Amino acid sequence: MRQSFVDALGQRKVFGVYRNTGAAELGLGNPIWIPRSAKVVFGHFPTHVAQMKMFPNAQKVTWVRDPLERAWSLLGHYLATKDENAQYAFVRNHYLDKGITKKADIFERIIKENALAKNIFVYAHYFESMPLDEFDFVGSTTKNNNDLKRLQKLLGKPLVEAKENVRNSASSFPGALRYLESYFASEYEIVADYL
Repeated sequence: MRQSFVDALGQRKVFGVYRNTGAAELGLGNPIWIPRSAKVVFGHFPTHVAQMKMFPNAQKVTWVRDPLERAWSLLGHYLATKDENAQYAFVRNHYLDKGITKKADIFERIIKENALAKNIFVYAHYFESMPLDEFDFVGSTTKNNNDLKRLQKLLGKPLVEAKENVRNSASSFPGALRYLESYFASEYEIVADYL
């Protein structure tokens, strides 16, 4: 999504809010520095009521995905990047270093053991201060192209799907693990109408 905005508006108009650029602060409702040139604030951070005061004219846009496939993709990200963060360290220490190396086995254990819950079950946290029905636009990865077309109308700018940082979790997700959906019941309750 971020690359789609960059392609449409230019690099200087899109400011990424991530771990090292203020995501935690913004998620807590604290102001962060944003370049004057930015027209889009894009990132991974939970909603907070103070954000509406900081950005009163902002159109609130979010994208959701199947919670089970999102968690699968997140684990894939940890395993592929091997970033030295607490989440990868947890996976390495609790599974990889103990000889549990198959992604499906690790995934099943993470879900059943409720490990990394803060990272795996994010929708309840992300949309606690602002439910999805209060957003100006909610898109879904399962309908990405159609939702990009809908978003173009709202923004008045052409958006083209960018294939940056894409792991096709939907097609690679093992059907045998679909039974784990029951662990995600509260997450599905939040996003089901948008999938």
